[in-house]
Amino acid sequence: MKRLAAACILLALIGFGCVAEYRTVASTANALASAVTGQTDTMTLYENYEIWSRKKPLLSAMVAHPEIEQIEALFLRALQASRNDDLDETRLQVAELTGMLRHLPELQFPHLYNIF
Repeated sequence: MKRLAAACILLALIGFGCVAEYRTVASTANALASAVTGQTDTMTLYENYEIWSRKKPLLSAMVAHPEIEQIEALFLRALQASRNDDLDETRLQVAELTGMLRHLPELQFPHLYNIF
């Protein structure tokens, strides 16, 4: 009986951890996506990049590294295009960055096919 209770408690803790992880990733990614959407100003992009840099270690622990590295590269490309005053390239990079940030929570959403 003690083993069953311990297993149920452990399962509940794992479930709670999964929900907390998803909420953290979703809230961080959605906040950054909302802040970056449509921005072409270098200072605004740089401020959001600083926020990303502070959140990156936490997200790296929860999300696969290729996605984190891709977001990092998109931020840097958007900043470079903005510094070069290339409005079209900045918009393109920001749109791609926003899409990737909005896609990040979808990667973390639990699905039954991930289990079986």
